[in-house]
Amino acid sequence: MRWLRDNWIDALIFAVFAVTVVGIVLFLTGVNPFKASAPSGVTTPAHVAEPAPEPGPTGESAAGEVEGPVTVVPLLPEAPGEQPAAPSETAPQTPSAPRPAAGKTGTRPSAPAQASPASASKPQPAAPSGPEAGVFRVSVGAFGNPVNALALAQKLEAQGYAVRLEPVGRVTRVAVGPYHRKTAALEAARKLSDYEPQVYRGDSPEPTRTYLQVGAFKQLASAEATVQSLRGQGIGPVVLWYQKPWIKVWVGPVDPGQTALLKQKLAGAGFEVVEVR
Repeated sequence: MRWLRDNWIDALIFAVFAVTVVGIVLFLTGVNPFKASAPSGVTTPAHVAEPAPEPGPTGESAAGEVEGPVTVVPLLPEAPGEQPAAPSETAPQTPSAPRPAAGKTGTRPSAPAQASPASASKPQPAAPSGPEAGVFRVSVGAFGNPVNALALAQKLEAQGYAVRLEPVGRVTRVAVGPYHRKTAALEAARKLSDYEPQVYRGDSPEPTRTYLQVGAFKQLASAEATVQSLRGQGIGPVVLWYQKPWIKVWVGPVDPGQTALLKQKLAGAGFEVVEVR
């Protein structure tokens, strides 16, 4: 006891260390020394999760347990040879639209279709304005012989230019365009400098005098054959109006007093005549 009185601090430390070691060992092994053991020969039944009671025909659970077999009586009579379908959780169906009553005609007005934002037309860019904007063409020649005008038109079209032929009095003018800016027309005139080009503004004016149309073609060769036939018969002057794809052969301008006589002459030569004013 004297040793214990002299070394009680060391004894206390040893006791605390021993208790700590025993606690760690019991925690790792899962042994609970404070739990009461069951009596001999009696085993503790393991906990078994009981299934939740299934809903009855009306969707409500049973109030209590019933011993013995339970007979389920369906609310609706079953078709012979068919088994009752098992209850399943399905999404509620949307009720269909009511049908019109018998004896009544007509249909229900449908809701107006809403325009889709993607189908809306895109805004078009504004047309250029100002003194440098408008319709410009480049005149590259005027010919009394329309065959020469046709030859030049074919040559320029082969180079990628948009060409038109315009009757100006008794001659046929060859024009390139249109251009919507004067700078573009001037650039085209610079490239066509070999033809002594002239830039003019505006579209070609409507003829102010009377012409007699004797043919409209889509092929330059067909128009040329008609021109040669007219010149061979001494009928003239002959001019051309060409705006792709149509080439029109005109005779004129004709004085009002000579129109009927020239119509008769052209009809006798086998041409169908249309008066153009």
